[in-house]
Amino acid sequence: MEESKSYLVEITSKAEQYYWNLLADLYENHSITSANKKSDEIMELAISLKTNPHRGSLEEDLASFNKEFRSLIYKITKRKTVKIIYFIEESTEKVYVTDFFATLMNPLKKKKRN
Repeated sequence: MEESKSYLVEITSKAEQYYWNLLADLYENHSITSANKKSDEIMELAISLKTNPHRGSLEEDLASFNKEFRSLIYKITKRKTVKIIYFIEESTEKVYVTDFFATLMNPLKKKKRN
């Protein structure tokens, strides 16, 4: 059996800021128990990119950048999701998480943030 490749997941400083903003919103609009659970699950989903990071969907609206951005979706509520946006650097076997993007946000902001 072939051993699967493992990547190092790095969360950029900007993505970390976006994550903290997201947490502020979670704790403001959800119970502490629910916000704790959701924040843990979002981070676990980001870290899970260490195995099979190619599973995320391509972000077509970010195609103008020199990176192939991908995303994973985390459902917060029926109407609100978070996109974990990232790119893969094959040469260094690293995954760079660049954003935790709440989908209720203005989609035009996504290009500016990444």
